[in-house]
Amino acid sequence: MADIPNQEAPPASPKPVPNLYTPRGTASQFDSGKYDIANYTYPEDLYTNKKEYGGNYAIFYINVSVDSKLITKEGATTVSDLTPRDRGDLIGMGLTAGQLTVANAGAGAFEGMIGGGLLTGNLKGAAGGAATGGVVGGATGAMLTYGQKGIDKQSTPTASRAQKRLKTAIALHIPNNLSINYGVTWSEEDTGMLAMAAAATQQGVELLKAVQGKGDNSDVTGTGAAILTNIALSKGPQGAGNSVATGLAANPKKEQVFKGVNFRTFSFDYKFFPRNSKESQNILNIIKEFKYHMHPEFKDANNFVYIYPSEFDIFYYQNGQENMNLHRHTSCVLTDMNINYTPNGMFNTFDDGMPTQIDVTLSFRELALLTKDKIKDNL
Repeated sequence: MADIPNQEAPPASPKPVPNLYTPRGTASQFDSGKYDIANYTYPEDLYTNKKEYGGNYAIFYINVSVDSKLITKEGATTVSDLTPRDRGDLIGMGLTAGQLTVANAGAGAFEGMIGGGLLTGNLKGAAGGAATGGVVGGATGAMLTYGQKGIDKQSTPTASRAQKRLKTAIALHIPNNLSINYGVTWSEEDTGMLAMAAAATQQGVELLKAVQGKGDNSDVTGTGAAILTNIALSKGPQGAGNSVATGLAANPKKEQVFKGVNFRTFSFDYKFFPRNSKESQNILNIIKEFKYHMHPEFKDANNFVYIYPSEFDIFYYQNGQENMNLHRHTSCVLTDMNINYTPNGMFNTFDDGMPTQIDVTLSFRELALLTKDKIKDNL
């Protein structure tokens, strides 16, 4: 039987990269039977008085870490199915503890190579940097691996920042001032050197000859003369004086460079006027919930490690249906909360000591950056 020639196995196809953003899709509905909002609603008649509020309200869902003592010790009631959420790319990767360990070691190696000069652009630096970077990166990665073992023991090993949503949700009327800000960052940068190099290449200017001649070649004209003049005025030791004397200035060839997207921030201003004892208690419950969940907790009694504060998912509803005429939010964190018990400049209370008016400002920051795909999803 003839020998079968050796055949190399075809290269394995790369694993598809998952989309880190899960679209929200169509409008969601609010299931009042699934969430406990009876003691966390203001005004008390938010659902029944449609003439006053038009059936419009905001629901604040609360998501807590599975490591939180609220879940592990106090046994808070949670709901299992969470609406698709956007919490940022790294969290969206859902790294296991093992993957996070490898990622830390790899990041240490990259930092070591960069620090060793691998990316400095010169051959000697690159060769030396490869060796030095490998050693530095290896040491850094090893040290991070030991530290990572401690992180593994402190965190949930199945996913990054795993959370559960509380059955308790907060229902509030739409504030009188409801606005959202979209922002991206651009900055002006000098591109003169690259523009001069490109012009010299395109025009065939003999700048190298002029440089080699140490200035003896005074017949450089046109584009070459303009480039040399720009360099003398912008980089020369007497550039400022020459500029004043000649009335010429170097054009830095500035361009607008896109830097990134800003994290959206927004605030809700609420004025609470309790009309009866039940509404007063609801207001106190709401304020306490926001205060409680905006703060972290310690992982253990040694107080070396924090567990992140809770996250909020905010939805706008009209008659139980998500209002798609308004913007959506990514998952948010409550960064600032201001409580004013004397908004009218005087402290007044009912007979039980409850203030007659409490003004509360809630400032949130979203956890994920926006892209065109998310804008199409009504964020």
